[in-house]
Amino acid sequence: MIVYLKAPPVDQKTELGRIRLGFFWSRLINLLPTIMITVGASILISIGYPILSYELTTAQKVRRQGIISPVPKESLAENKGILSPSSIQHNPQVLATNSNHNSSDYSKISSWFNFSRPQIPSNTTHYTLSIPKLRIDSATVIIGGDDLEEGLIQYGGTANPGEPGNTVIFGHSVLPQFYNPKSYRSIFSLIPTLKPGDQIIINFDGITYIYEVYDYQEVLPNQIDILEQKYSRKELTLVTCVPPGTYWRRGIIKAKLVEI
Repeated sequence: MIVYLKAPPVDQKTELGRIRLGFFWSRLINLLPTIMITVGASILISIGYPILSYELTTAQKVRRQGIISPVPKESLAENKGILSPSSIQHNPQVLATNSNHNSSDYSKISSWFNFSRPQIPSNTTHYTLSIPKLRIDSATVIIGGDDLEEGLIQYGGTANPGEPGNTVIFGHSVLPQFYNPKSYRSIFSLIPTLKPGDQIIINFDGITYIYEVYDYQEVLPNQIDILEQKYSRKELTLVTCVPPGTYWRRGIIKAKLVEI
């Protein structure tokens, strides 16, 4: 004997919802490769566009070519006040560039150059730097430090703010869209946008020094004359990696002391 059971009545709204949900997931699965390609392309564009834009608009105008000199680099560095004779005698390779850039930790200032000079003794070990145009307010500068994730670093052996010579300060940069003026990992990302006349304010040992930007240029990592000390004037140099988010070259902001 065959028994037939009658199916219970189906709610039309529930069934319609189930059909629509199945149709939605089916379309989503079919569109998934397209969505992944679109997201991947968007990420690549968001990373590549700022670098390409910088290369095409800014880099070509400000890049400084290296000059081949018949005088040994060590002699030039010593005469310009970048290196002391003792540092060259103890380590003749102090001016050699790092051959392993890809694996270098650029959060450490010691990775930027293969040498350093001791800082002139001072009671002040920290001071602050502000750049109103970039919304940088009282960022900490560590004199002769090494870790760029802890603060900006004044390179060892360079003049203190307000003194004759060249105060050289290094800072991190990342892609512009990730810029945060309060994060030391990104704090110098936008310094290439500074223009002549923009102000940089330093508070050192209770005294406020106002510097005015007058130039921006790019150099290769092995062009160490950015550390040169000219004691006939009082200057400030800000240094970061460019294009922002890379370690290819160094972006250099030059400023002069205009007010105390």
